[in-house]
Amino acid sequence: MMSRRVFSFLLFFLFSQILSFAFNPLQSNNPQIVQDVIEKIALKQKWELEGLNFSKLELSKVRFGTGKRCEFRIRFGKTHLLFKFPDEVSSLKKFTKRSSNDFLDFVNEINSSAVLEPFTMEGPFELRLSPGHQASLLFPLNTSHTDLKRVLVGHGITLQVNGAQEISLFHTFNLGLPANENGVKEKSSGYWPFSHSFCRSLLPVHVLGSVSLAAYRTRNPDAHIEAHFPSKDTIELLPEKCYGIDGYTKQPFPIDSISLRIARLQKILRTFLGDRNNQKQFLGSLNVKTKASPIVHFQLELEKEIGNNESVRGMLAEWRTKPTVERLWFDVMTRVEGDKLKPLLIKKVRPFVSGDTVSWSNLLSNISFTKFPSILVPPEALTLDVKW
Repeated sequence: MMSRRVFSFLLFFLFSQILSFAFNPLQSNNPQIVQDVIEKIALKQKWELEGLNFSKLELSKVRFGTGKRCEFRIRFGKTHLLFKFPDEVSSLKKFTKRSSNDFLDFVNEINSSAVLEPFTMEGPFELRLSPGHQASLLFPLNTSHTDLKRVLVGHGITLQVNGAQEISLFHTFNLGLPANENGVKEKSSGYWPFSHSFCRSLLPVHVLGSVSLAAYRTRNPDAHIEAHFPSKDTIELLPEKCYGIDGYTKQPFPIDSISLRIARLQKILRTFLGDRNNQKQFLGSLNVKTKASPIVHFQLELEKEIGNNESVRGMLAEWRTKPTVERLWFDVMTRVEGDKLKPLLIKKVRPFVSGDTVSWSNLLSNISFTKFPSILVPPEALTLDVKW
């Protein structure tokens, strides 16, 4: 009999430890990885950090994905403007592992391996790889080149980029030009044969990460691309014809999504400048940075100490035991930055209460029957009316 009790106790203890391990993966009161999230919640709810502790993080509801974060820095004259677009994520995947170490290691893993979705760029532009990274290039006829640091892309050639962690470009612009002006204006004698290689400076595009590239002609993807190697790690993808300096009025941006946002920003700047733009053309510069953004969505529970003046105590009946700790759930969308989770969106989860029930044993221990009102029974005799 004693051995059966010991076995039952050990089985219950093991089961409780498994549940605690599955639903409370972070063991300290305020783990460093969610410290910024807790501080943001305290600021939003107007709570004091003291008395606010981490309780649970439910691994079964963790979702993750890779978003895209864009930043535009514009300068014209002495004016500096910074535009940050919110993180964009197309879809989220389910986190399948169930241990705390797996979750912490997973956050570090997606932070180091997050890459942008494949995108295309249309020439002319110059692709430069960051130090310590190389690119491999594939041509239409399955010809490939590796260990490239620079790729010069001519007009009419499209480059598909896979595996980039971050892209950035610097460009000078003139606010006096219409937003929809064509980037190339062809003249009868405005271009040279491609034997002259590139006839003008190309827009530099910097890429972080070891990427794989695929090149093809925009109008004829199966056509042959003439290539030239100025150095061991540099390749030139030559256009069919080369436009001279007089043949260009404005260099278009190679990425469509960036071009659309730049056009919107130009409209905003023209509205901001007003009639001054019609009197004078403003020269400026634009620095665009697009970075892969690891996104983690989860729900966590916090424990908040309840003081004597808290509204929660006032909502309870006098006979109810006054709680000292309040547990609250929050739905959080975060971005991984280093070894921390930066909150992007926080929503308080309203608890679902089907009914307020109290067991009879609790009533007996918390209520005094002397406070019950008197029950008056009518003086008439109780009769049983039976109809056969």
